[in-house]
Amino acid sequence: MRSRGYSVHDAQDLTQSFFAYLIEKKIYARADRQKGKFRSFLLASLKNFLADAHDREQTLKRGGAHDFLPLKEEQAEEAESLFQTHFTSGSDATGEDRVFERSWAEALVAAGLGRLSADYEAEGKEKLFQELRIFLTGAAEPLPHYADLAERIGTIESTLRSQITRLRARYREALRAEVRRTVETEAEVDGELRELLRVLTAS
Repeated sequence: MRSRGYSVHDAQDLTQSFFAYLIEKKIYARADRQKGKFRSFLLASLKNFLADAHDREQTLKRGGAHDFLPLKEEQAEEAESLFQTHFTSGSDATGEDRVFERSWAEALVAAGLGRLSADYEAEGKEKLFQELRIFLTGAAEPLPHYADLAERIGTIESTLRSQITRLRARYREALRAEVRRTVETEAEVDGELRELLRVLTAS
């Protein structure tokens, strides 16, 4: 919405108006899995909503007939940061779609990491997870040398390698479990994981 020229506050109001519209009119019930993914349906619905927004602007602007719950400050800041990072005045709808896809992918990865972190915490291995998660996230900083890391966490290098291998396997399982929550059949999971990889590795 910000990329369409709306101010921060108007974009926030329109976001809430869109979800009110989605729920009140039961727009979500029109989604058809045979025609595509729900997130694609959601994005198309938003674009249609914005196309009609001008006609409703006087009603919707700064609240209109709706009582809005304010977005949490950190949510609003995160959304604005995303806009400032990825958009310029020359951005087009293709750029909007890419950011939407990227946000979906990053949210899925965050959910997978959160699930895995909770599992390690439940096992009393939270510190180990925090030390090793760099091997999952593709962080910009260089990976630590196995020998140095093994010494820091009080283990031997061969054990560390095994721990990293197990961590990566469990991460794949956690990510798969998160994807499985969003599709109807197991057969769809692999396709979503391929799409996830495509989005995350796209320039």
